[in-house]
Amino acid sequence: MIGKAAVEAARMSSQASQAAKKILGDVTGEISETKSLDRAPLDLIDADVELIALVALPGASKDMIDLRVTEDSLYVDAKASPREGRYLRQELNSISLKREIKLPAEVKPEQVRAMFKDGILEVHLPKLVVVNAQKVQVD
Repeated sequence: MIGKAAVEAARMSSQASQAAKKILGDVTGEISETKSLDRAPLDLIDADVELIALVALPGASKDMIDLRVTEDSLYVDAKASPREGRYLRQELNSISLKREIKLPAEVKPEQVRAMFKDGILEVHLPKLVVVNAQKVQVD
């Protein structure tokens, strides 16, 4: 009798787990990814002819940024130096910040422009193919 109850409980637990995966999808992967302390926050903007990435790199210097772009990905690794003095409270990561994303559109790596100001890396990624919709006269 106890064996049947245990088997039934295990089956129901498995079904509940599968249902949760269907409902949540990839959310659980995103949640675990956001816990990383060395992950640089990033905004990605889709403009007409380019993608614009804004990457927050507090404490980093321009000389310590490693920026790499392929046709379909963006990689940033920035080293930050700790300031002199005794920290009373330290919440900013002073070791390194990294970020790698797959881009939603192919870009031209050889035409990428980047600037760094006030702790924000702004990367302009020209799209490889720009699709402009043409208005069609209906007869």
